[in-house]
Amino acid sequence: MQTNDVVLRIENLRKLFPAERKIFGKVNLFVHAVDDISFEIRRKESLALVGESGCGKTTTGRVLVGLEEPTSGRIVVEQEDVTPLLYEDESAAKRYVRETYVKRFSSMSDEQLKSLTGIDAMYAQRFMDLGRNEAKFVDELLQNRRERVWQMRRRIQMIFQDPYESLNPRMTIFDIVAEPLNIHGVGNLKEREEMVAKMLADVGLTPPETFMFRFPHELSGGQRQRVAIARALILNPSFVVADEPTSMLDVSIRTGVMKLMMRLAEEHDMSYLYITHDLAVARYMSNDIAVMYLGKIVERGPTEEVLKNPLHPYTQALLAAVPIPDPEMKRGEPNIKGSVPRPINPPPRCRFFDRCPYAVKFCEVNDHPPLREVAPKHFVACYVVSGEAS
Repeated sequence: MQTNDVVLRIENLRKLFPAERKIFGKVNLFVHAVDDISFEIRRKESLALVGESGCGKTTTGRVLVGLEEPTSGRIVVEQEDVTPLLYEDESAAKRYVRETYVKRFSSMSDEQLKSLTGIDAMYAQRFMDLGRNEAKFVDELLQNRRERVWQMRRRIQMIFQDPYESLNPRMTIFDIVAEPLNIHGVGNLKEREEMVAKMLADVGLTPPETFMFRFPHELSGGQRQRVAIARALILNPSFVVADEPTSMLDVSIRTGVMKLMMRLAEEHDMSYLYITHDLAVARYMSNDIAVMYLGKIVERGPTEEVLKNPLHPYTQALLAAVPIPDPEMKRGEPNIKGSVPRPINPPPRCRFFDRCPYAVKFCEVNDHPPLREVAPKHFVACYVVSGEAS
């Protein structure tokens, strides 16, 4: 696989929210919404992020599009580290560059720097070209930061879950879809009208002239979601976060919207992070699947492989809960116990320990297991499955 085929790479991403308020003193309680997750998405492919409500799926998507600041970790989009662009405070962006690159590069020899690969190699070469001048390196990585933020927002877009809340009821469909063009200064009025008309036609709202000057309340739920998709795609992004875009729609029109998104991904060379709790939708929409539990990815791999051969007990429980369209068949309860624990300062052991039917003492006394490759491209975070607990 060529490195430039990877549109998005997330490395050790964390997002913590303070669970207490203190005017003076240090905050000690945090909600671990996203806790040290890593994955990558290739061009024209999609990754489904699945799990029950509250596991951190939506927070992951919001961090990627800049609606939340990451606590730590690195986000690389098309061979550019966009993480420092996600911090509103420039001092936080500088601190990230120093901790991620300067501190590490300064302790390495030129030979060690030249042996680095991927995006690290590119930044290491620039560090050497600048004569290891730390101040110049930091300034160069953050130069034109505001302009680069705007460029990043053109490349990454988001489709929100609720089409009834994500569209401004006081704006016409034309104004809603053309708003990204206005913000980024793309084209004149006539050109924008042509672009909006073409995009509305692409998402199946035809003839577009009959929709452009309606208001959201005049459209059905499926039509509203098509408008939301059109708004996300009008800037021709390379990556789209789709946060359960069909969960608010009737079953009868979900398939049409999913087919539309797959066709547009092929035509526009886009990649998706598809957030969902519906495994059937994940199977239809994604090439790969990542199962998330309490801020951690516990299983990841090709969609068919994970669904046909689930190895983590939580993945097995999710599949066991899927209803079977046969009234004669009866299925027992999923083989897990208890309920989801609180995500506030969870213990370092396996997040699934308290509910796992296979947990042993080794799982309790060791940190949360890392993802191990137990089959080709199939990764599982479980000491028992990987054989380390035996």
